Amino acid sequence: MRKVRVAVVGCGNVAEKYVPHLQRSTAVDLVAVCDPLVDRARSFAQAYTIEHTFQDIDQMLSTLDFELLANLTPMPLHAPINRLALEAGRNVWCEKPIATDLAEAQALLSLAQQHSVGLWSAPANPISPPFQFMAQALSTGTIGRVFAAHGIIGSSGPGWPGSAWFYQKGGGSLFDVGVYNVTLFTGLLGPAQSVVAMAGTAIPQRIINGEAITVEADDNTALLLDHGNAVYSVIQAGFVYAAQRQDWTVQLIGTGGALTMGGYAWEPEEISVYRGDQVRAPGQWETFRPQGQATYVWQSGATYIAECLAKGEKPLLSGEHAVHVLEAMLAAKRAAKTGSRVQISSTFPWPLLAHERTTTIGRKAI
Repeated sequence: MRKVRVAVVGCGNVAEKYVPHLQRSTAVDLVAVCDPLVDRARSFAQAYTIEHTFQDIDQMLSTLDFELLANLTPMPLHAPINRLALEAGRNVWCEKPIATDLAEAQALLSLAQQHSVGLWSAPANPISPPFQFMAQALSTGTIGRVFAAHGIIGSSGPGWPGSAWFYQKGGGSLFDVGVYNVTLFTGLLGPAQSVVAMAGTAIPQRIINGEAITVEADDNTALLLDHGNAVYSVIQAGFVYAAQRQDWTVQLIGTGGALTMGGYAWEPEEISVYRGDQVRAPGQWETFRPQGQATYVWQSGATYIAECLAKGEKPLLSGEHAVHVLEAMLAAKRAAKTGSRVQISSTFPWPLLAHERTTTIGRKAI
């Protein structure tokens, strides 16, 4: 396998997760880091033995040869940095969301096509073994036809130094954590066609690194996605969650059973399967840990894309899905503000099945 030269922009806490994962891959040659805080970039490069350090993204793009940019900057910087890299003919992996404005995101997709490069964005959970396990179960009718799904995800909110932007315009709990379940459910149930929602600011002031800040973005959101054919998913996301059970955070309910997922959608864990009808033909729950589950982490996406580039394989993930997820979230914000159902027009290649395989669940093969 050939090595793909990768550069990282943004040397904050997210990069501390991404970089070791990238460096463990035999397909990756991590050649540079870039950060406007140049001392931070230099310290980061020294800590991880990375050859090149840049303060300016334009300089890095114009002077250094590399194939894939991993954009790990704060959300408001995603679109402008993605644009610079695409214009320079680089493939781009971006932390979520792909942009904060739909027109920007659509323009980025067009730009990638124009320059014959790829554009992808977190979340990467469709490549996780638990997602693929559930997708196979749905495709083979293990739990009948699925018409209802529910996912809940949240925390008490970011509070580390430098995290104030999470609470400013362009941030919020839906963009930060709700995005995982929007990606999960559109990936499992198909593109969303419309949405209704409620969203608000429950805690108007937060203390970040000892400083009081005014909250401008949502910190408590609930949305209902219509996937067509009377298939609905309900998603709750917030920065107002002190605790929640993690033995199931996602549930898909079918006419012949149900699936639940342990862990959060950014790093899904075991899957529990119920086959039967609790009233007419009671069954039982069985719990499975899909093969390879332990190796998936939320920061897997950039490494996965680099490995696809190295092998010449088409990724399961797509920029179209990332844009669709962004449109669904922006539509939810608009629906919450207006109190009306908002249509979603974008779509993406679906279903997201990595490959054909057979896994046995009791007497039922998926």
